[in-house]
Amino acid sequence: MGSTKTTFLLSDTVREHLKTTAARQRKSVKQLLTEGAELVLARYQDVADKAELQRRASLAKERLRAGLYDGPPAADEVDRLLYGRQDGRQTPRAHRRRRA
Repeated sequence: MGSTKTTFLLSDTVREHLKTTAARQRKSVKQLLTEGAELVLARYQDVADKAELQRRASLAKERLRAGLYDGPPAADEVDRLLYGRQDGRQTPRAHRRRRA
C-alpha cells in the first residue's frame, strides 16, 4: 500500500492532546491521525450508503405497491360502498336501505 505525505496545521493545544493520547495508547501521532481520517471517511461513507439504501427502499416500496394492487385507491371504493355512486346516483344497495 502506497502512502503520501500530507502536511497541515494543528493548534498547539490539539497537537499536545494528540501527543498525550498517542503516548497513553502506545501509538504514534501519525497512527492516531490515520485512524481519525479513516473514522471520518467511514462516517461520510455510511451517510452516503444510508441515502442510497433509502432511495432503493423507496423505489422497491413503490414497485411493491404497484404489483400488489393496481386498482383505484381503496378509499374510493369504501366511499362508493358507503355513500353510493360518485356520479350522484345511488347504488341499488343504498336505495334499498333507504326504503326499508
